[in-house]
Amino acid sequence: MDWLQILGPTLLVILGGILTWIIRSRIEESRAIQQKLNEERRKTYSEILEPYIRIFADLKGKGPAQAINQIKSYDYRKTAFALALFGSDNVVRAYNALLQYGYKGEAEENKEQRGETYMKLWGKLLLEIRKDVGNKKTGLGELDMLRWLISDIDKLEHTKDR
Repeated sequence: MDWLQILGPTLLVILGGILTWIIRSRIEESRAIQQKLNEERRKTYSEILEPYIRIFADLKGKGPAQAINQIKSYDYRKTAFALALFGSDNVVRAYNALLQYGYKGEAEENKEQRGETYMKLWGKLLLEIRKDVGNKKTGLGELDMLRWLISDIDKLEHTKDR
């Protein structure tokens, strides 16, 4: 019994140290995985947004045609698969909504309404990406994400009330 009283506290300290080391290594491993996932998401989000940025940067030139060709490319489709795998649920949903609206083609809306809907869906995608990369508690809305881009954004805001 004397040996238990002498070695007991030492064994508890050693076991506590081992347990602490195991927990700490698992936490560090989890953080490293999360950091790698965040880096992959940011890279994927940038690549997904690139053709849309091209459209907005060059509305009267070759930008839109180049963007459409880029969206149809193998590399872009590969990036879209990466988005489906690595993107957050809300970003994937926002991207899907944008593309589904595009797939439906000319619906009953007129050209102006269609443009407004596209812009709102684009703003939603940007907002969801913003939230996913670290601004979870942002107070911005989808139209706020576009305010810097659209000179007559107030017109879009008033169509929300229709």
